[in-house]
Amino acid sequence: MRPHPCQFCIGLLLLLVTSLTWSAPPLVLSDATDRINLLPYLEYLADRDGSLDLAQLRQRPEHDWHSAPQHRESLNFGYTDAVYWFRWRLENATPELQKGNLEAGYNVLDYLDLYGVRNAAVVRRLKLGDKLPFAARPLDHRNFVIPVTLPPQTTTTYYLRVETTSSMQVPLRFIRDASLLRSTQIEMLGLGLYFGTMGVMVLYNLFVFFSVRESNYLYYVLYVASIALFFASLSGVSFHYLWPHSTWWNDQSIVFFLACVVLFAALFTIRFLRVKENFPRLHHLGTLVVVVSVIIVISSLLFAYRTMIIVVIAWAVCGIALAIGVGMVRWISGDSSAKYYCISWFTLLFGGLVLALNKFDFLPRNFISENAVQIGSALEVILLSFALADRLNVEKRRRFQAQLLALENERVARLAQAEALQQEKNARQAEEQALAHEREAREAQAAALAIQRQATETLEQKVRERTQALEVANQRLEELTYTDGLTGIRNRRYLNRALEREFSRARRDHQPLAAIIIDIDHFKQFNDSHGHLAGDDCLREVARSIQACALRENDVVARYGGEEFFALLPNTDQAGALQVAEQIRAAIGGLRVQVGANTASVTASLGVSTRIPQRGETPEPFVAAADQALYQAKTGGRNQVRYGEPDYPPPS
Repeated sequence: MRPHPCQFCIGLLLLLVTSLTWSAPPLVLSDATDRINLLPYLEYLADRDGSLDLAQLRQRPEHDWHSAPQHRESLNFGYTDAVYWFRWRLENATPELQKGNLEAGYNVLDYLDLYGVRNAAVVRRLKLGDKLPFAARPLDHRNFVIPVTLPPQTTTTYYLRVETTSSMQVPLRFIRDASLLRSTQIEMLGLGLYFGTMGVMVLYNLFVFFSVRESNYLYYVLYVASIALFFASLSGVSFHYLWPHSTWWNDQSIVFFLACVVLFAALFTIRFLRVKENFPRLHHLGTLVVVVSVIIVISSLLFAYRTMIIVVIAWAVCGIALAIGVGMVRWISGDSSAKYYCISWFTLLFGGLVLALNKFDFLPRNFISENAVQIGSALEVILLSFALADRLNVEKRRRFQAQLLALENERVARLAQAEALQQEKNARQAEEQALAHEREAREAQAAALAIQRQATETLEQKVRERTQALEVANQRLEELTYTDGLTGIRNRRYLNRALEREFSRARRDHQPLAAIIIDIDHFKQFNDSHGHLAGDDCLREVARSIQACALRENDVVARYGGEEFFALLPNTDQAGALQVAEQIRAAIGGLRVQVGANTASVTASLGVSTRIPQRGETPEPFVAAADQALYQAKTGGRNQVRYGEPDYPPPS
C-alpha cells in the first residue's frame, strides 16, 4: 500500500524539524570514509532507572540530550548504575549503496541494544553484549562489530542502549571491511606476541622447576599463567576462543584471575625474598596477605563483578606496594636479586595505576591506557626471570665460598699435621694423636672435595639445560615472527631480509636472481561474493600452489601483502623464471576453492624480473621492475605473465 502524499509531507517536515534540533552533525559517508571516530557525531542521555524504551526515548525533549565532549578519544562514565543511550546519524549522500561496520571497542559491556531509524520507521534491531553467547554477535570478532548498509541518498539515525556492571566506556567508530580486517590482523599479531612471550616464560620456568624442584619457579609459573589468563579475559580473547557459551564465567574470570595474580605474587615474594628468614615479624603479615588473597579468590566466584572488581583492584595495588616495600629493604641490604625484583614491580604498578585511573574515568581511553598493564606485565615477567637467574648466580657464589672455606680448613689441617710431627720426637702418644688428627683432616678434605665436585657438576648441568631450553624458546619465537599467520608461509619481514641476503649473494657470486610477484585477479570481488572466510581459504590454496612450484630448498615464497605473493628464485635466469611463473599461473588457474557446497576458480597475474647484480646496485629497481611487469599484466587483461627489465643506470 502506497503512503498518502500528505503523510509523506508530514514525515519530511518532522525529519526537517528533528534535524534542526540536533546539536551534533551527521557523519556524511563517501567512498573515502573509513576508520572514523564517532565521538564528534554522538549525543548521549542518561537513563538513571533504566526504564526508557525506544518510543519513550524519541519523545524526550532535545535539551535532555548532551553532546559528547570533544577533548577525549571516547566516552567514559566510569562505574555507574545508570543506563546510557547514545544516538548518531549516518548520511549517505552518494548515489550508491554504502556498506561498513559500527565497532564498539570495549568488549566487556553487558548489554547493547542497537536501533536503526530511517524515515521515522525502525529498520534495524539488534541485541548483543558479553551477557549473551558469543555466537549471538553478527560478526565473529572479539569486539562488538555490527555490519551496516545505507541506501543511496538516505539518512539513518542509530540509537544505542548500553547497560553494564563494568566501566561505562563506549568507544565507537565507523570502519570499512578491509580496514577492519587489517586492524584485526595487527591486533591479533600483538596479542600473539604477548601471549607467546608469556607462554614461553611459563614453559621454560616450568621445565626449570621440574629440574631443580624449587618452589620459587612453581609460584612464578602460576603467577605468569594467571596474569596471562587475566589479560586474555580482559581483551575478550578467552570469550572468543575458550568459553564462548559461558557468559557468567566470562565476567567472573576477570576478577578471578586478577585475584590469583595477587595470591601467587604474594607466595612468590615470600619465598623469593626469604621473608621468613630475614623478616620474621613481617612473615606473619605476608601469611595474612596470602590468606586474604585466597578469600578474595573464592569470593570472586560468589559475588557480583561490580563489587569484586573494585575490591580486587584496590587489593592488587596494596599488595604490589607492600611487595615493593619489602623488596626495597632487601635491595638496600645488599641483595642484588631484589634490584631486578623491585624494578619489575615498579613497571607493573605503573601499568596498574594507569589502568585503574582509566577505569575510574581519570584518564582517557587510548592505546597506552588500555594496554599499559600488558606492557608492564611483559616487562615485569622478563625482569623477574632475570631476578631468578641472578639468584642462581648468588647460589653459585655461595658454593664457591664454601669451596674456599674447605681449602682453608685443609691448610689448617696441614699445620696441625706439621705440629704433630714435631711433637713425635717427645712422645709416641703425641705422635699417635697427631696421626689421628691427620687422618681426620684428610677425610674432611676428601669429603669437602667430593661435595665441591658434585655441586660443580650439578650446577654445570643445570646451566647447560637452561641454556638449551632458552635457545629452543628463542627459535620458536623467531619462527612465529617470520611466519604469516593466515597462510603459514613466510611474511613480508622475512622476505625483506631474504631479499637483501640473496641480492648480496648473487652480486658476490655473479649469479642471476629472479623475482616473481603474483597478484590474485579480482580478489576483492571474490571476497564480496563469497565472504572473507572463503577469501582466506583462497589465499591459503594459492600459497600452497606457489610453494609446490618453487621446489628448491633456497627458493623463498612469502606473502607480499593482501592478495599479493612474492617468489624469490636464486640462480635463475630469465627463461627459468618465466617457466616457473607460467607453472604458477597454470597451477592457480587450476585451483577449485570450496565455497559452501560449490567451488569457485581464480586466476592470477604475474610480473617477472631477473638480474645479475653489479657493484653498487640495490634491490629496489629489481623489485620495481617485477611490480611494473605485474601492472602491465593487470592492464593487459590479467591471467598472464609479463617480464620487466630492471632499470639500473649503466656502469661508469
